[in-house]
Amino acid sequence: MSDLDMRAAASADDLAYATAGDLIAMLGTRKIGSEELLQLFLDRYERLNAPINAIVALDLDRAFDAARAADKALSSGGSAGALAGLPFTVKETYSAIGMRTSCGLPPLADNISSEDAVAVGRLRAAGGVIFGKTNIPIAGADHQTDNPIYGLTRNPWSLDLTVGGSSGGAAAALSAGLTPLELGSDIGGSIRIPAHMCGVFGHKSSYGLVPTRGHVPPMPGVMEEPQLAVAGPMARSACDLELALDILTAPGPERVPAFSTTVAPSRHEKLSDFRVALWSEDLPYAATSETQEAIARLAGELRAQGAKVSETARPDFDPQAALETYVNMLFSIVLGGQDFELTAEDLANLPEDALTFGRILEGCAKPDPLRWGRLEEARARLCDGWARFFREWDAMVCPVFPSAAFPHDLSGEGMKAQLYRRRQVDDRDVVYLSQLSWPGLATVANLPSTVIPAPRREGQVPLGLQLIGPAMEDRTTIRLAALIERRLGYVAARPPLEKTLG
Repeated sequence: MSDLDMRAAASADDLAYATAGDLIAMLGTRKIGSEELLQLFLDRYERLNAPINAIVALDLDRAFDAARAADKALSSGGSAGALAGLPFTVKETYSAIGMRTSCGLPPLADNISSEDAVAVGRLRAAGGVIFGKTNIPIAGADHQTDNPIYGLTRNPWSLDLTVGGSSGGAAAALSAGLTPLELGSDIGGSIRIPAHMCGVFGHKSSYGLVPTRGHVPPMPGVMEEPQLAVAGPMARSACDLELALDILTAPGPERVPAFSTTVAPSRHEKLSDFRVALWSEDLPYAATSETQEAIARLAGELRAQGAKVSETARPDFDPQAALETYVNMLFSIVLGGQDFELTAEDLANLPEDALTFGRILEGCAKPDPLRWGRLEEARARLCDGWARFFREWDAMVCPVFPSAAFPHDLSGEGMKAQLYRRRQVDDRDVVYLSQLSWPGLATVANLPSTVIPAPRREGQVPLGLQLIGPAMEDRTTIRLAALIERRLGYVAARPPLEKTLG
């Protein structure tokens, strides 16, 4: 490669890893065109995507038409919307007109969407150029991203490692510089776990803040928006999360005329004003020592900035009971009346911790309004406990997941396979499904949670931390994340793609 070619490649890499906000500014001032930027990402797709398998579908004709329209509007002095013709991708589970929406399920392999999901429509209306979709686990129900339609997605930091799930392709595409922005979804940590494992930012919004209509699951055409499930942005900068959230929470035509959504401003604008609690120990949830060390390091850095920090402040509830409430609600929603039964072989072979989850799955497969009512009451008490906690504190920092990204383990099929999988968390052997514990803290109480990448030594795979905040105060955790990013250097690093991809 000539020196000129090397400089051109370096410049393209810098553009591919620029923040969405910076790219929008460049588009608005005509330093780059939307069509030109779209082609840049498509060139990277052709060069880098195959071994990672992050982007699994393209919509080129529609994308180039939208990019040219944005360029024409800006060239004539008009507006191309808040996103100004920014090209990006969305998670495969979102309906996008003219594209397949299957959630990796073979029966939906031929499901072509006739309209956009509400969230997708809002991003398009703001001038977004959606050029592709990113991979997911089958039914969106795993911490690994693999399905019989699109195959396995691999981590840009090491192809042997998972990207998490279910927004795994989204996080991998962001990490590899294949897209500058993503639309994810989260019910079991599906935004937060992939962001953590791939070293990017992600935001699980407060329940009900961003419409999920048009997301699969539930099945195509269902109007109901399930409990616990949320939509949210993923990006390589905390500021980009807020930019996207502004668009996603704007009142849309599907709302009644009197309805409006206003996300409260951040409680504080300076790190020194924040009151932050940290929680990684004295819990029945597993976490590696390096995760606990990362949280302790952040505690020291926040104190040095003048923030009020506590390692002992806790909401007033039993964390084990909170986990049980969460998994019972989660699997009641996920199973949706599907059959699930432990066999005599399961009862003989599964250890007790796995059997505990298996019995929960059996119970959740049998719809019971009285049981659901008891779960709703338990959840209301958890929400109240968090609300009282957030009268004195602004955010809770805790792990996203027990460990960093782990090697692919695709043994078995279906939900039952996850009862047989085991994970080693330092010296602790845990059942695979117990990894839902940390994401569940925020999900079961409808709380916002923002994931930030922690600083790592060269060669280490990413590790994220989640900032949980008060309900419907999403800007507080996003602003705290932005301040930690800017002041303390918690930034999204570039993976060593040359080494990873050979």
